[in-house]
Amino acid sequence: MTADLDAIRATAKADYFVKKGKYGNPYPPNSPEFNAYERGWMQSLKADGARLVEIEGTSVKPTVNPYEQKKGRVGPRKP
Repeated sequence: MTADLDAIRATAKADYFVKKGKYGNPYPPNSPEFNAYERGWMQSLKADGARLVEIEGTSVKPTVNPYEQKKGRVGPRKP
Protein backbone atom coordinates (compact mmCIF):
# COMPACT_ATOMS: atom_id res chain seq x y z
CA MET A 1 0.00 0.00 0.00
CA THR A 2 2.79 2.45 0.84
CA ALA A 3 4.51 1.76 -2.49
CA ASP A 4 1.25 2.58 -4.30
CA LEU A 5 0.90 5.87 -2.45
CA ASP A 6 4.53 6.71 -3.19
CA ALA A 7 3.89 6.06 -6.88
CA ILE A 8 0.80 8.30 -6.80
CA ARG A 9 2.79 11.04 -5.07
CA ALA A 10 5.53 10.78 -7.72
CA THR A 11 2.93 10.93 -10.50
CA ALA A 12 1.39 14.05 -8.98
CA LYS A 13 4.81 15.72 -8.73
CA ALA A 14 5.32 15.17 -12.46
CA ASP A 15 1.72 16.14 -13.32
CA TYR A 16 2.24 19.57 -11.81
CA PHE A 17 4.77 20.40 -14.51
CA VAL A 18 3.08 18.45 -17.33
CA LYS A 19 -0.27 20.15 -16.70
CA LYS A 20 1.43 23.53 -16.20
CA GLY A 21 0.01 24.05 -12.71
CA LYS A 22 -3.61 23.21 -13.56
CA TYR A 23 -4.79 21.05 -10.66
CA GLY A 24 -7.00 18.03 -11.26
CA ASN A 25 -7.01 15.21 -8.73
CA PRO A 26 -8.36 12.00 -10.34
CA TYR A 27 -9.01 10.20 -7.03
CA PRO A 28 -12.14 10.30 -4.86
CA PRO A 29 -12.05 12.93 -2.08
CA ASN A 30 -11.06 11.79 1.42
CA SER A 31 -9.29 8.68 0.12
CA PRO A 32 -5.64 7.90 0.85
CA GLU A 33 -4.94 8.11 -2.87
CA PHE A 34 -6.49 11.60 -3.07
CA ASN A 35 -4.32 12.76 -0.17
CA ALA A 36 -1.17 11.23 -1.69
CA TYR A 37 -1.83 12.94 -5.02
CA GLU A 38 -2.44 16.26 -3.33
CA ARG A 39 0.70 15.88 -1.23
CA GLY A 40 2.84 15.25 -4.31
CA TRP A 41 1.23 18.16 -6.16
CA MET A 42 1.88 20.53 -3.27
CA GLN A 43 5.50 19.43 -3.03
CA SER A 44 6.04 20.41 -6.66
CA LEU A 45 4.07 23.61 -6.22
CA LYS A 46 6.25 24.67 -3.29
CA ALA A 47 9.46 23.65 -5.06
CA ASP A 48 8.41 25.72 -8.10
CA GLY A 49 7.39 28.69 -5.98
CA ALA A 50 3.88 28.47 -7.49
CA ARG A 51 5.11 30.12 -10.69
CA LEU A 52 2.97 27.90 -12.93
CA VAL A 53 -0.26 28.44 -11.02
CA GLU A 54 -2.69 31.07 -12.24
CA ILE A 55 -5.05 32.18 -9.50
CA GLU A 56 -8.57 32.42 -10.83
CA GLY A 57 -10.83 35.20 -9.68
CA THR A 58 -8.13 37.79 -9.23
CA SER A 59 -8.75 41.01 -11.01
CA VAL A 60 -6.73 44.00 -11.99
CA LYS A 61 -8.19 47.41 -11.26
CA PRO A 62 -9.68 48.73 -14.49
CA THR A 63 -8.03 51.79 -15.94
CA VAL A 64 -11.41 53.44 -16.58
CA ASN A 65 -13.89 53.86 -13.75
CA PRO A 66 -17.38 54.63 -15.11
CA TYR A 67 -18.50 56.01 -11.73
CA GLU A 68 -15.66 58.52 -11.68
CA GLN A 69 -16.48 59.56 -15.24
CA LYS A 70 -20.12 60.25 -14.33
CA LYS A 71 -18.96 62.37 -11.40
CA GLY A 72 -16.53 64.27 -13.62
CA ARG A 73 -13.46 62.91 -11.86
CA VAL A 74 -10.47 61.18 -13.36
CA GLY A 75 -8.75 60.15 -10.14
CA PRO A 76 -9.16 59.99 -6.39
CA ARG A 77 -10.37 63.00 -4.45
CA LYS A 78 -7.76 65.40 -3.27
CA PRO A 79 -7.56 65.82 0.53
